[in-house]
Amino acid sequence: MASIADWFLGRGGCTREQRDTWDRFVDSFTASTINGGSPQVAGKHLQGPESGTPVSYFPAAKRLVAIGDLHGDYDKAVRAFKVAGLVDDAENWVGGDTVAVQVGDVLDRGGEEIRIFHFLEKLKGQAAGQGGAVHVLNGNHEVMNVAGRFRYATESAMDEFERWEKVRRFGLRLKCLCSDDRAGCGSRIPPPSASGAEARRRALRPGGPLSTAFLARHPVALVVGSSVFVHGGLHPTHLEYGIRRMNREASEWIRGDSADEAVPWFLSGRNAIVWSRQYSMPSERQCDCEMLREALTRLPGARRMVVGHTVQHPMGINGACGGTVFRVDVGASSGVADADPEVLEIIEDREVRRLRANQQAQVLVSAQEAAKAKAAAMKG
Repeated sequence: MASIADWFLGRGGCTREQRDTWDRFVDSFTASTINGGSPQVAGKHLQGPESGTPVSYFPAAKRLVAIGDLHGDYDKAVRAFKVAGLVDDAENWVGGDTVAVQVGDVLDRGGEEIRIFHFLEKLKGQAAGQGGAVHVLNGNHEVMNVAGRFRYATESAMDEFERWEKVRRFGLRLKCLCSDDRAGCGSRIPPPSASGAEARRRALRPGGPLSTAFLARHPVALVVGSSVFVHGGLHPTHLEYGIRRMNREASEWIRGDSADEAVPWFLSGRNAIVWSRQYSMPSERQCDCEMLREALTRLPGARRMVVGHTVQHPMGINGACGGTVFRVDVGASSGVADADPEVLEIIEDREVRRLRANQQAQVLVSAQEAAKAKAAAMKG
């Protein structure tokens, strides 16, 4: 292995440029290995942890797509993006300037969680190159795992984390070949975990390599035009605290940079933004539409909330409270309801449609209805 690095990098040591090139090569190699040999684009997340708060607000998009909970089912994740017309058979982005939002809960109930995160990260880079974007939220299952609660993690998921750790340790050893301190670099590589559960805990704890690589960069709430995305639901009290503040404090906690090690209050308990079901109960009579209206009025220009978390099976994606909330968790994962993937589509920040494979799009709110609702809200 050392002889390969000497041949590739020369025997006179590595320049900074060579080291960066070598690190990118190793990142691409390890990402491909993790994904079963499928080529992946190594994103900036693989270059080491970065501080900073996820962006909370984005302008309206010509085409906006929402994808529900994925729960470790890679095939269903890819199928969801295909239903939206966002990826081709090679699993590469073909969505142009479409903006896609996945509402959280990639973790638990399935065995290909890390693979999904790498897939989403690849699409982020490819979409940006075409003028589009992919945003991924954190859900309650991401919060539970960062907090060390693994009751919904499957045996196959533990195996995936054990394999991931082996590949990561090999990649770190490769990077040491171009380090200024080869001997010392190797001694700083953590010893192997005793089990998949330990590998998972190390990877996802606050400040862990996968927490900082993925989860710390994901918001817990996001606004795109007049659409508000959150895993569970935003209450008026959350909005008093502020979306930017919640995203900043959640990111700090996940990175291990928070002064308080406890789970932030807005991520804990039945009324947390990742746990709330006040807007997503299958029966609209059980939804607190008045609280939803109050929450939306606290966000200037907001007309609708898009949530996951509560499985809408067998109904599929649907709206409630007069089209002010849309529920997109269809239970697609084989570890949940094994339902066919569906996605929500919002055109020109107005028309809202449900997309299903091999079926005509179903209009949930027409452009005309959206325009009337906007005019009424402005008068009110």
